[in-house]
Amino acid sequence: MREDDGSPRFRAGMQPISRVSLGQIVGLLKAVEEAGGDADVAEIGRSVEMDLDALGPIVNAAEFLGLARAEEGNLTIEELGRKVLNAGLRQRKAIVREIIKELPSFQRLTERIQATGRPATREEVLAAIEERFGSHNAPSIFNALIYWGRYVELLSYDSRSERIELRQPSPPAA
Repeated sequence: MREDDGSPRFRAGMQPISRVSLGQIVGLLKAVEEAGGDADVAEIGRSVEMDLDALGPIVNAAEFLGLARAEEGNLTIEELGRKVLNAGLRQRKAIVREIIKELPSFQRLTERIQATGRPATREEVLAAIEERFGSHNAPSIFNALIYWGRYVELLSYDSRSERIELRQPSPPAA
């Protein structure tokens, strides 16, 4: 695992993506693309009938994942964001999988499961998150780990047993 380089991804855990879905991010990217690839965030909010309070977390998540860049009220799609927009579902998952795999919170979880050779429990993961990010953020970070890990097909989570396991993703379609 890489050392903390002070970048937002290392400092934030998974907090910036804890309240949004990839569908929301793709919807935002599509709206920006329709506006020419660079657009005023407030204007995008009006076009999708969403206030800035609701749009803000989606903008932050797109930027956090490296799909867009926000500067002075404008949002610009990055090359990686264009790849996501132009990809089919399996390719999109594969692109996002590579991003998620590099997030330190996700790396710590996968390393923990690999090191112990057994599934991690919800309790163990929450305790580790609380130690690093505090108890206030732990539930949303845990939920983000599970949501995004499931979405990109790297984790499975059984809510009855509260166990998290690593899984092999489906290969991207050719």
